[in-house]
Amino acid sequence: MESWRCHDCGTYEDFRPLTASEREYVRGRIPNHTRLSSYLVCTREGCRRYQRRGDWTDGAKFPDPDKS
Repeated sequence: MESWRCHDCGTYEDFRPLTASEREYVRGRIPNHTRLSSYLVCTREGCRRYQRRGDWTDGAKFPDPDKS
C-alpha cells in the first residue's frame, strides 16, 4: 500500500489499487489520456474516495454501496 493525502479525509492515508469493478466505474469518469492504473482508493474506514496517484485534487467518491 501507498500513503497519500486523501482529499476527503484531510490526512495521509493508505491507498490501494482499484479492483476490477472499481476500474469499470472509474473508466467512464476520467479523461481518455489518463491511465486507470494511476488511480487508487483510500482504505480508511468509511471513506469512498478514489484519486490519482500524486494528485489529491483529481478524483471523486464512489457511490454508497446501498445506492449503486
